[in-house]
Amino acid sequence: MSALERQRRRAGRLFVIPVVLISVAVVGVPAVQAVYYSLTQWNGLTSVFIGFQNYTTGILRDPNLTQILTNNGIILASIPVGVSCSLVAAGALTRIGRSSRFFRSVFFLPVAVSWVAIAVAAQGLLSYTGGLNSVLRFVGLSGLQRDWLGEPTTALAAVVFTFNWAVFGLNTVILYAGMSAVDPSLHEAAELDGAGSIATLWHVTLPLIRRFIDLAVVITVVTALTQIFALIFVMTGGGPGYATTTLEFSLYEDAFTNGSFGLAAAVGIILLLITLVVAGLSMRSGIKSGEHIS
Repeated sequence: MSALERQRRRAGRLFVIPVVLISVAVVGVPAVQAVYYSLTQWNGLTSVFIGFQNYTTGILRDPNLTQILTNNGIILASIPVGVSCSLVAAGALTRIGRSSRFFRSVFFLPVAVSWVAIAVAAQGLLSYTGGLNSVLRFVGLSGLQRDWLGEPTTALAAVVFTFNWAVFGLNTVILYAGMSAVDPSLHEAAELDGAGSIATLWHVTLPLIRRFIDLAVVITVVTALTQIFALIFVMTGGGPGYATTTLEFSLYEDAFTNGSFGLAAAVGIILLLITLVVAGLSMRSGIKSGEHIS
């Protein structure tokens, strides 16, 4: 190793040290504290070490745990459908070409709006006195009216629809960027070989933008597990009953409604582990698919 290379390495380490220290202070220390408090009975002021009781008796024996995990699972299961809709929109924008700027701005608009504003708008649309029921009455379908946010059979569906609409714009832009990077000559070669639009999309475009698809899926998965609280809090408050309660919302209720901060910390650790596992599996799938394509 030359003297210049050693000097560059030392300079690189010096530049990295502040970032590592900040990351440890902002992320590492709170994470360690959360692990500790998850092993205590903590009311926000005093804590008593109780071992794994928050996990064994607080979480695993929660009668609503199955419902909560099912709600999270349904939201995650809707992600492929939402990403597919973004994929269709991105394909349409690619075909339109330069004149797609207006539509890109419209699609990206939800990303520039806060989750609270989106939830308030959805509540105004889907409540019993909201816009959707007004439209149903206007077209003579008053028999289909219902409190879309107040019935267990429709409340979670309303949250899922609103969530996927909120992330639709970001996913569309990501996939549009991927499609725009594909060499047009590859599409032309496929057409010359007799491939139709669907065959070209399936055998040429999708494999080449697979990493963009994986990025959209991972971002949406992490968002669904850790950033959907505002939608649920404003739209349904976790109800009716536990019909729309997720792990993230359960963490809030345990801490700030019931005062069980130790139990909330345990729920947070479980949520972190689930997020890491699901995101890791998605990323690993993307890496394997990229190696297969290459």
